[in-house]
Amino acid sequence: MEPSNDTMRIKLFGTGPIYDETLAICRSRGHAIVEERPYELIVLANVTRILKAPEIAEAGLGVLCFHPSLLPRHRGGDAVYWTFKMGDTETGVTWFWVDEGIDTGPIAIAGAVPIPAESSPAKLYFETLVPLGARLFDELLAQLERGERPSRVQDESQATYEPLRPPKPKPAV
Repeated sequence: MEPSNDTMRIKLFGTGPIYDETLAICRSRGHAIVEERPYELIVLANVTRILKAPEIAEAGLGVLCFHPSLLPRHRGGDAVYWTFKMGDTETGVTWFWVDEGIDTGPIAIAGAVPIPAESSPAKLYFETLVPLGARLFDELLAQLERGERPSRVQDESQATYEPLRPPKPKPAV
C-alpha cells in the first residue's frame, strides 16, 4: 500500500453511535463517503452482516469491522452481554480486517479497558466502548493515510464464540 495524501473513497455501513462517530471521523479527516464503486475501504460499524469474498475484494485496502470485545474473545453478535455473563474484568474494542469467517480476520487495532464496577452492558457499550472505538478508528485511519496497514493474526488458542443472548422468557398469560 502506498502512502496517500488524497481523499480515500470509503463505503460505510452501520447504525448507532459507533456508526455516527465513524462517519464524523471520516468526514473530519476529509474522506469521501460513497455508495458507488470504486472505493478503497469498506467500514462496518455495528453491522452483523457476513461478507463473502467477492464483496471483500471490492475494497482496495480491505474491509474493516468494529467489534466490542478484545478479539478473539467473544466472537459473535452479542459480545458485551457475554463479557458480563462470563465475569470478565477487562474488555475492549477491536477493529479487524474482515475475512469470510465470523470475527476471525486479522486485527488492525485494539484497545483494552477495565470494566467499571458499577457498569452494565448498555452503560459499558455507550459510555466506554463507543468512545474507545472512535478513538481507535481515528488512529487507524491516520495509519492508513500514511500508507500503513496494520494487521496481526488472531490467536486461535484464545478464541471463544458465543451465540446471541437467549431471548427473555415471555410472561405467562
